[in-house]
Amino acid sequence: MANATNKPGGAPAGKAGPEEGLDYNPPRSLPLQIFLFCAFLVTLAAYVAGQRSDSASEKLAATVRADQQDREVVARNKYLGYTKLGFQAEERKDYAAAVSNFQSAALLENIGEAHYNLGNALLLLSRTNEAVKEFQAALALDPKLKPLAPGGGKP
Repeated sequence: MANATNKPGGAPAGKAGPEEGLDYNPPRSLPLQIFLFCAFLVTLAAYVAGQRSDSASEKLAATVRADQQDREVVARNKYLGYTKLGFQAEERKDYAAAVSNFQSAALLENIGEAHYNLGNALLLLSRTNEAVKEFQAALALDPKLKPLAPGGGKP
């Protein structure tokens, strides 16, 4: 006796076997195609925006690395580190930060050079009275700085 498909061991009627129905193509959905296209455009726009911001990210990363290196210098030799940070702040025209760093350096090493640098930074902030006191402290600690003082090099 034969089964419903007329094939021995075949599938029951109404169900296609693996070899049957290979040419079945489900109908395409227009909303799905639109959604996929929009997703592609958004992804492409995000990629392009990411490429444009890479140079800014690289600059930021370089700044962070430089800042980390500066902090390592400070950790190794705090006086020289604070002095370096003070000069870098002066170059950026961040005179308040320069004063702060030079004050830290002068507290760590009570030497003429530290007070001289602090005096220069104070002058840049127009804090003349404080700058004069720092120059006086610098001259008291290191008389070789006398030619650097205003009028000190003239006979």
